[in-house]
Amino acid sequence: MNLQQISEKINGYERLMRLDKPIGILLLLWPTMWALLIAGNGRPDWVIVVIFLTGTVLMRSAGCVMNDIADHRYDGLVARTQHRPLPSNEVSKKRLMYLRCY
Repeated sequence: MNLQQISEKINGYERLMRLDKPIGILLLLWPTMWALLIAGNGRPDWVIVVIFLTGTVLMRSAGCVMNDIADHRYDGLVARTQHRPLPSNEVSKKRLMYLRCY
């Protein structure tokens, strides 16, 4: 596998997790950060902020992946979603099942 193929695989997984579209992360992050500001009296601990930031990104990404796995049969039939990584076979469902943690 050369560098070009590795880059394409990574790009497929990034698109599967919707990291190329950060609006969903921001929509989850704004109320979280406001809650941390209120709970921390305007100065939350930076470790807690990093933990919540990481959790927000991971949970949004996991939700997108699970949605694509659940809808993989239908995404290929809809014009808006037919170019997603699973229906276009850029990322295989078998490979995703191999990568998941038990």
